Amino acid sequence: MKGPARTLFLERLRSDYANLWEASKLVLDWTLFIYLLIPGTAIAAFFYMEWLQDIPFILSLIGWYGWMTVFAASFFWHDIRLFTYLADQLFLSRNIPLLRRISQYGLVYSIGTSLIIATLLFALTAPFLSKLFSLTLLSLGYVWLYYLTGVCLFALWKKYAQIHIHSLILRIISYLIVLAVWISLSRFIIYHYYLWILWIIISIIVILMLTNRLFYNGTHFLKIAEMDEQARAKWINLLFTNVIRQGYKPPSRGRIWLWKNSQVMFRKQSSEMIFTDAYFKSFFRNLAVMMPLIRLVTLLIAVLILAAPHWTGYIFWLASIYIIVDITKTGWLGFRFDSFIELFPWKEPMLRSSLEASVLRLSFPILFVIGLLFGYLKFGLWGMTIFSIISVLLGMGLIYWHIRYVPVHNVSQIE
Repeated sequence: MKGPARTLFLERLRSDYANLWEASKLVLDWTLFIYLLIPGTAIAAFFYMEWLQDIPFILSLIGWYGWMTVFAASFFWHDIRLFTYLADQLFLSRNIPLLRRISQYGLVYSIGTSLIIATLLFALTAPFLSKLFSLTLLSLGYVWLYYLTGVCLFALWKKYAQIHIHSLILRIISYLIVLAVWISLSRFIIYHYYLWILWIIISIIVILMLTNRLFYNGTHFLKIAEMDEQARAKWINLLFTNVIRQGYKPPSRGRIWLWKNSQVMFRKQSSEMIFTDAYFKSFFRNLAVMMPLIRLVTLLIAVLILAAPHWTGYIFWLASIYIIVDITKTGWLGFRFDSFIELFPWKEPMLRSSLEASVLRLSFPILFVIGLLFGYLKFGLWGMTIFSIISVLLGMGLIYWHIRYVPVHNVSQIE
């Protein structure tokens, strides 16, 4: 079973990286244009060494628990992927050993990548911690291992809660409890050797228990199907009928919401609204597409902060407006020319209306925030009001001027 499972896992991992690369290419050219890798690395290293020699006053005010809170906030960056899909419950549900082995590979891969990323993040902050709190190299090692155990525990618990806890409020409360316990115990555990050893042992036991609960067992995909609105499609009846015949019991006695219950809502919507809603749902659920845009916006904000005191700040501000509009337009076109979307006929007026609405709704809050930030850095509170309005108006004008000439059909489809 190891051979087929490993082959299927590697194929899904390769497909995942291929999708991530395609999404990253949407912003790669603009990232290189704004912030070239080699000069950017040199500038970042220079500022980092300057900060390290003369630690800013605000960093000394954060305090120990403030830094632990920052570390705890970084836990949300990590995620556990099992690489077993919802359709597996329908097509491969009889082959539980295969899916269980794939989920084991997914857990090992996810935990490994999380530990590597967490180590890199900790390495960036370790010099500050050493100077602020007079930590020795051995003490930094204690903090590092304590941080890694927190990353693993929180990532595993978050995945477990998503599968086994239906209530969103209860899941959020459980996240806060885990973070509060980790932050509050940090100072006592790190400065007491035996407590630190006890924490490591308990963490390993809990990690093993959670991983065993996350391995595929043939039933927890039913709970995902109940919670995931995207899974409530026409074939959901077939899925549940198939698994019930194989002896699996539904996870709850509540009624399963089926596709037919939402058809009335779709009848009241125009076709462009359905297309636009489908685009937004796919965008916000696909981290491989959404995260590059978030990173680009963060990069733009950092560049604006550095360039605001100078006249070049106006150039970067105007360029950022065009870049945001162009990136959101490119993302919509990527969704439009998806192989599945192209299977259905779409009228050009509807597509153009959807394109304008999608770009406007997605770029409006980003342009508003950029205008607020740049205006405040330039002229204070009055600048926030003026530049936020100007940014939005320029973005709207660019949308209606630029998108008018964007082809929404392939050349072969144009009549």
